[in-house]
Amino acid sequence: MQSLLGQFYSRIKGSQEDIASEGLAYILQRSKSARLGINRIIKSDCNLDFDDLSYVTQNIGEKLERPDISGYDNNGVEVLILEAKFWASLTENQPISYLMRLRKNSALIFICPTLRVRPVFDELLKRVIAEQLNCKINSDNHSIVFENNIHLTVKTWNEILQTVKTHLVQDNEQLLISDIDQIIGLCDTIDSNAFLPIQSDDLSPKYAKRINSYYDLVDKVVDELKKRGLAETSRLNATPQRYGYTRYFRISKFGVALNLNFDLWAKYADTPFWINIKDDLVSDKTKWIMTEQLRRHCRTVATKLNIAVCETNSREKLFELTPLTDKTEDVVVDDLANQITTLITAIEIEMPLIS
Repeated sequence: MQSLLGQFYSRIKGSQEDIASEGLAYILQRSKSARLGINRIIKSDCNLDFDDLSYVTQNIGEKLERPDISGYDNNGVEVLILEAKFWASLTENQPISYLMRLRKNSALIFICPTLRVRPVFDELLKRVIAEQLNCKINSDNHSIVFENNIHLTVKTWNEILQTVKTHLVQDNEQLLISDIDQIIGLCDTIDSNAFLPIQSDDLSPKYAKRINSYYDLVDKVVDELKKRGLAETSRLNATPQRYGYTRYFRISKFGVALNLNFDLWAKYADTPFWINIKDDLVSDKTKWIMTEQLRRHCRTVATKLNIAVCETNSREKLFELTPLTDKTEDVVVDDLANQITTLITAIEIEMPLIS
């Protein structure tokens, strides 16, 4: 849907998430029918019956977490958190600090573009598993249920906004219908526009230095694996790619490609580092292929290790490698090398079980 707000989104300064969430909160604060629409979503997805909630924005918690929108029941209890996402990564507090502030029979909903639903859910799930929280996971519905009947789910902007609009139309709230159309137009434009407008800070040299350091990290991880006596690179050249850079090496019985891939970073997970593994040489002994046996069980290994895996158009599987944050380069290099060896070992253990 085109809208005036969507038309001029490239000129918007600051956080587009804040504009969308503040706009949604504005409508929820003024319309009971809009609030009923949100309640219907919660009922359908979480089987929770909420009375009419009151909504506030940016309510800072004890750990300085700041949810975009919070919904409170008649007793003043926070039972719903709506968190807006477009292309920004999760913050340090998400989702754990948000979950900790909720009591029983409540819900935390992340709202994001359609293309980000799976990556956002996978990152949320990874953090939940890392905290060893007791929960039930429904990956198909992008939802997790915790103790005390606390729900976490990921929804698209379209699902949320169109439901709200339907209820506004039913109650003939013409002014707010115009307002929701503006937000829908903004979100549709951001969702479909391949070009993210350049902000002044994007041109800072610090980003160039950061990207260059990623190229260096790839080389240094391969050097670390060679130093450990695990990787062998003879006759395998480093290769620039349209979306990054690749280093090839042999480790154990596998041919491995360590990728700096900006396209996968944008689409699948919050990391630029990816690895794909092949297990058989073609006839000329110079090119590796991924056998069907390995392909079938890459996701099994990824699930066991709690890492994301994506499939390319050629059906190759690529595993994410997540670098440590706020650590020195030597520690990051050592950890990435450990992730690779852990992955290779897990595949070697899995392969005999599937023959």
